[in-house]
Formats: sequence, structure tokens, C-alpha cells
Amino acid sequence: MSEMLRVTGLTRAFGGVRAVDDCSFTVDEGTVTALIGPNGSGKTTVFNIVTGYLRADAGRVEFAGRDVTGAGTGRLYRRGLSRTFQQARVFPQLTVLDNLAAAAGYPWWQQFTPRVRAADRDRAAVLLSEFGLDGHADALAAELSYGQRKLLEFAAVLMSTPRLVLLDEPTAGVNPVLVETMERHVRERRAAGVTFLIVEHDLTFVMRLCDPVVVLDAGRPIFTGPPAQVQGNRLVLDAYLGG
Repeated sequence: MSEMLRVTGLTRAFGGVRAVDDCSFTVDEGTVTALIGPNGSGKTTVFNIVTGYLRADAGRVEFAGRDVTGAGTGRLYRRGLSRTFQQARVFPQLTVLDNLAAAAGYPWWQQFTPRVRAADRDRAAVLLSEFGLDGHADALAAELSYGQRKLLEFAAVLMSTPRLVLLDEPTAGVNPVLVETMERHVRERRAAGVTFLIVEHDLTFVMRLCDPVVVLDAGRPIFTGPPAQVQGNRLVLDAYLGG
């Protein structure tokens, strides 16, 4: 199995605090890998570095065999690395359909005009149908529920046909039905060849969906392995329980 992502020696400090401290791990192609850990363990900082929203003080990021350390978000997006956010980022004053057009890279004034490729319009329609949002295509994104916005953001990420998707707390604040929906979409996309790295606090969701699991504490991985071994690992228990 080939590596989709390799993180080597990432370090990032804020003031005198090292949020990420010589962090190294890999994400193999075709996996749904979880990145978990107690609050303050450095998960979000790692996500922000890998996706180009933050620069590391030291270390290296390789995506699909290429060094992308310090690459901007646009360059990574074009190469097939996309992400969602804990608080769904959509354009509230654009329609649901136009949000997908924006994700395809069109300027706002060109969205779904005759200049937009028919293939992109068709892809947007298919994604909205798959995510149960086709009935809201012409509604403003601001009118959607919080859970529907999370689904819209996920659908928008898929407009770029990504190879690797980083999901930041995909189940945070959503009801159990939407948790099941989110899980189903991840499984379907994995079956279609998309690789995932997921930050998630819902350990039941992680244990059911993800393999392997990387556990961070104080900015460093302390465990990497199958989910069945996580809950019985002494280092992991100490990190979560403060032992």
C-alpha cells in the first residue's frame, strides 16, 4: 500500500508553547485514518500545517510522493488535497448550487452561466442529489440547518475530485441521523478511491469507521495502530485521563 501523506518532524510553537513537537506519521492510500487526542494535543495545528493554512517552524510534508512543505492552500487543492472545518465554511449568501460552483473554481459572476462547463453543472447536481440537498439547490446556504451546511461543505470539497480529504470534526454538533449520513458518505468515497484523514472527538464514530488511528499528546504521536488496540493502550489512557 503506497503512502498518500507523510508528515516528518513537524514542529510549531506559539510563544513559548510547542503546539506540535517533532510530529511524524503517515497516511496510506485508501485508508480512513483518524487523528485523535485530548484537547490541546495539537490536532488542529497539524491539520492547518498540512493543508497550508499555517507554516511549520520545522519539518516536512509530502503528499502523493511530492514535497509540499509550505505550499499554499490553492496549490494543494489543485493537486487533490482538500479539507473541511469544524465550523462548516460555506458562502451563506450564495445558493447551495452556487456554493458548488465556487468550489469548482469559478468566480462568483460566472457561476452557472453558459460559460460554466456542463460537466461541472452535472457534477454539482449529482453531488447535491447524493447528499440529499437537491431540494435546496436554489436556496441560500444561510437557510440550511447546521448539519446541512456540514453536508454542503463536504459536497463542495468533492467538486475538486480530491485524492485526500481531511475532515475536521465532521460529526461535531450534528444529530445521530446526520452522523450516520456522514459515515455513509465517507465509506462510499473511500470505496471510490478517496483517502481520508479525520480529526474527531466522537470515539465511537472513530472506532467504527477509521483504521488506523494516530493518537497525539502534547504535539507528538504516542500511538499508531488499529482501533481495537486504542482503548486498552496505557499511554492513550494516561493522555486522556491525565495519568
